[in-house]
Amino acid sequence: MLPPRYLLREDVVLRRIDHSGNSSIADIGCGGAEILIPLSRLGHHGIGYDPSPVARACARQRLAETEAKGFTIIDAWPSGMRFEVVLLLEVLGYADDQVELLSACRKLLVPGGTLFVSFVRTGAGYDPLVVQQMRCFSSVEVRTFLKDAGFRDIEIVNYGYPLANTMVGIMNALHGFSVRRTQSRGGRVETGLFHRSKWLAPLGIISNRWTIKPFVLLQRLFAHTEQGNGFVVRAKVG
Repeated sequence: MLPPRYLLREDVVLRRIDHSGNSSIADIGCGGAEILIPLSRLGHHGIGYDPSPVARACARQRLAETEAKGFTIIDAWPSGMRFEVVLLLEVLGYADDQVELLSACRKLLVPGGTLFVSFVRTGAGYDPLVVQQMRCFSSVEVRTFLKDAGFRDIEIVNYGYPLANTMVGIMNALHGFSVRRTQSRGGRVETGLFHRSKWLAPLGIISNRWTIKPFVLLQRLFAHTEQGNGFVVRAKVG
């Protein structure tokens, strides 16, 4: 099951990536590699990296299941590699130093390359337990981080309104249950893999790339507001 918030964010990102295909892309903090699947179908290629070995294993499995070609999941930060696009989706809030992380991503980009960052808006209402103490930011804060890291031509797009906003309580309840169950068993909480829980699979009937289309169109009306509970940023490296 792909959560509505994920699907709404995916639309914002994919609409801003070159659809002619063949771009080299690095997905940093790739989680289950869900966004690499449509990127592969568009003809793009590259790597996915996540510091969690559980997430990397899940990502490899997901790419194999969907027969997505062109992307490889790697086990270490891609030092020395260069890409036309770097994705940093829902990762910034877990970094100890946001500017340092963004600067590291800038070094992965070719001259003129593009970084996509997504983050949760301050006051979005997510339970700290569910997001595992992930920091939320204002659009002004993230714009400042990006400028300090050497990025330019910064475009900030709001997403999620109204559907994702109305579902915050439901997601807190569902994922809160999953977190507590995992912790009670002494397991590690993988926030990027909540949607992979088997007991959530039946919800895929109502939350998928087809059923989300009307809400995708609706959220575009609010792209330049701060109504939604998340933002996607596109920035260029000098």
